[in-house]
Amino acid sequence: MNSKSITDSIREKLDIVDVVKDYIPNLRQAGRNHKACCPFHNEKTPSFTVSQDKQIFYCFGCNEGGDMFTFVMKMEGLTFVETLKKLSLKAGLQWQETEYHLSEKDRERLAIKKVLAAAEEFYKKLLFSSNGEKARLYLGGRKLSKATVERFAVGFAPPGEPALLQELQRKGFSKELAVKAGLAALRNSGQVTDYFRNRVMFPIKNAAGETTAFGGRALDESQPPKYLNSSETPLFAKRRTLYGIYEALPQIRKTGRLLVLEGYMDVLTAHQHGITFAVAGLGTALSAEHAAFIKRHSRDTILMFDADEAGINASIRASDIFMEAGMYVKVADLGEELDPDEYLNEYGVEAFEKKLLAAADPLEFRISALLKKSPGPLASQDKAKLIELLLDTVARQTDEILKSEWIKTLSARFDVTQEAVLRQLSKKSVAAGKESRGAGNEPPPAAALPEIPAIELGFIHLILKDPGLIACAGELAEEDFQSPFSKKIFSAVQDGTGLEPAKATPGLLALFPESAGLIMKLSVAEISSDMNPEQNAAKAAAMIRKLSLERKWKSLKTRLGALEPAEIAEFRRLTGVLKSTAKKGTD
Repeated sequence: MNSKSITDSIREKLDIVDVVKDYIPNLRQAGRNHKACCPFHNEKTPSFTVSQDKQIFYCFGCNEGGDMFTFVMKMEGLTFVETLKKLSLKAGLQWQETEYHLSEKDRERLAIKKVLAAAEEFYKKLLFSSNGEKARLYLGGRKLSKATVERFAVGFAPPGEPALLQELQRKGFSKELAVKAGLAALRNSGQVTDYFRNRVMFPIKNAAGETTAFGGRALDESQPPKYLNSSETPLFAKRRTLYGIYEALPQIRKTGRLLVLEGYMDVLTAHQHGITFAVAGLGTALSAEHAAFIKRHSRDTILMFDADEAGINASIRASDIFMEAGMYVKVADLGEELDPDEYLNEYGVEAFEKKLLAAADPLEFRISALLKKSPGPLASQDKAKLIELLLDTVARQTDEILKSEWIKTLSARFDVTQEAVLRQLSKKSVAAGKESRGAGNEPPPAAALPEIPAIELGFIHLILKDPGLIACAGELAEEDFQSPFSKKIFSAVQDGTGLEPAKATPGLLALFPESAGLIMKLSVAEISSDMNPEQNAAKAAAMIRKLSLERKWKSLKTRLGALEPAEIAEFRRLTGVLKSTAKKGTD
């Protein structure tokens, strides 16, 4: 079975709505389409649209779009062949390992995956060799068991000569590939050497369990930086990656519960103590992309970072991002200067679980953090300053019921009227709106449309929604259109008269990949429910035809004294046609 026949078989067996719902369970029907908040960018109002008729998706916010294969590739970072394999198994089709045509990009991604897998095996082997004794002693000092170390495939990168690079070259991998994979570094001198040296190595896996990068913890305290992550590659972006997600996903899916910790050791220790729904960011602030990913899997998200000031500030920033993504989030406070892994080893899992159960909502957490800095009675101005800071958190809450409750909380905690808090919040919202507009922080703009006359765009929209409406075109011809986009779409739909909507759009996307964004946008955009599509298509076609004849007539008229006999005849014919059309319009 070749790649074309298996894609056709998958399309026959699977519906894009069911495929998308595996990743976005809250996808809901809205008219003929299905909608949800986009998984590819942060938004509050759903603009991600799935057309069951056309078997495509499109986001009117960030302009991502495609078919079910594109969707899975983007969601999981897979190559096309890997996506075919995954969806064929879902469709109940027998998968045969056959050579498919791979793009250059796909070949590079597969090669990077192979070299990363080889590096993981090398690091694991070295950890349990005689050279890895110092790394094993470090892990033992952090009270990690051998079972935990093996489950997370922890390894060791030796100091000295580029041992990994030599091992990879021995296995047939090039220096260039090692650099692309983030395993080697190119020095200014032109020398290529190992990126990680003398470090405990933590493989960073995606949700499918594939190693996409590494994190390394220095064994020598004088060796900067303390923690080092792979550079970004075609497989790895920090802003979209969570450490431990592969190991945590089964429990997250089972319970709808997710715990975000700060580092590798926190996650390993949490899992070792049975907190198997724990993950961590990768040394950078949590992003809107993290929030979008977590939102797909978790109903209840808890943040627990270190108890120092940096950890408290990180908790506040992260909770703000999660709230803006429309998520319910809580923040757990250990209450003392211990990291989560230290707390677990000191007090055990029961005490840790109590801290999770006592997690506060973002406003309560921030109130506690601010009041710790300002013990004792508050002067009026100090009270006003604190409320102003706390209103930043309230303003980011997208749930209006929660926002109302938080206004009551601020009123009660600081002994001021709810009306005063609400007025101050309104001022802040207005000011924030002005600042946002001034800074150019508007939502992503819709894809810029090429220069297409409105009447043509309306007609093309109708025939993309229902190719059968091409029957209403009457005498309309390709040359009657002004826009090159309109010309090619009209011609292609006309040549494929009678095509089902589900087959027409994929065919057009294959024919005109340079116009894919606009084709998808028009294909999923709803038409007014009170519109008669047949009548509107016929009227639009007649108007486009009339405008075309008028342009030809005007062009001939400007050269009236120099026309050839055939052109004079055409001018007279057009004059008669336009007079007849005008008369019909007044009858």
